[in-house]
Amino acid sequence: MSSRLGHLRHGKFSLVLIVPASSSDDFTVSVFLLLFAAASLAMGQSFPRSWTYVAPDATALVGIEWQHLHDSFLAEAITSELSSSGRLGFPDFPCLWNSREILLAGPDLLAIATGSFPAATVAVQAASLGLQPIDYDGVRLWIALEKDRRSLAQVNDNLLLIGYKETLEAAIDRSLLTTGRQMSPLLTRAARLAPNFDMWISATALPDPLVSVFIPVEFETADFDGGLTVRSGLVLDAHYSMGTPAGASQSAGYFRQAIPDFHPLLREMNVIEDGELVRLKLQVSPQELAEQLRPPEPATTPTAEAPPPSAKPRTVHIVGLDDGPREIPLPAH
Repeated sequence: MSSRLGHLRHGKFSLVLIVPASSSDDFTVSVFLLLFAAASLAMGQSFPRSWTYVAPDATALVGIEWQHLHDSFLAEAITSELSSSGRLGFPDFPCLWNSREILLAGPDLLAIATGSFPAATVAVQAASLGLQPIDYDGVRLWIALEKDRRSLAQVNDNLLLIGYKETLEAAIDRSLLTTGRQMSPLLTRAARLAPNFDMWISATALPDPLVSVFIPVEFETADFDGGLTVRSGLVLDAHYSMGTPAGASQSAGYFRQAIPDFHPLLREMNVIEDGELVRLKLQVSPQELAEQLRPPEPATTPTAEAPPPSAKPRTVHIVGLDDGPREIPLPAH
């Protein structure tokens, strides 16, 4: 069941928060998620070498720490979205779920998965999907024949790239540069989020096509950074810029008015004005989270008591009379 902020207005603003509801029928969701947030960490955080495949003009990054999320209440929503039936149009590679981490970069979607991906396993799964193998600058690509399907690049047994053929080739070209390589400014911001959150987002502005998959919004704002963790209950912490203190104050007011309509899990969210920023914070204990996600008890139908059996008529038989035997009916009790 989704909890919706209607159409909140500061410029153009509407936000949908989707979390598992109390009904077991609603536990599977096709899109997810909640809110994300920024951490106050030291500057200069380094980032994994695999992130250098990200285009320098990336507008959004989404990090998924699958090693922490695969057993969480968000797992089904994530696997649904990162599949051929999801809005990102991923190929159905079972080996993708051997990932430790998955980084998504947009607007030209590029997925960077790190984990365990034996070449023989990848080849079998790619061939079963009708992908054709080619080599590009020493990297094995598995190419979808249809232009609207994503392809795969196996950099090595621990690194996969997913995207359209042109996107994969451009990413490989960047990785081979020895001088003049440019990096997305989002990488530094993302590196501050990744160590502390199981899922995080960094974007230069909203709305953004990639971010809208995970936070379906029509929300005109500048920088957005944030994350969530499910390692001990649920922690959400987000901030975004509205450009001016007045804009932040108005946006914060809209959030406060809408909170009563949120899913019960989110109704204790704190909305904090901080200059031109709006901060959204929430902490849910493991016990509270388990209670909110517990399926409802099945409804019991009262059992009607069976009516007592109808009394059978009783008679007394008298024999030995001069005029023969007689039967005298007795009244029912």
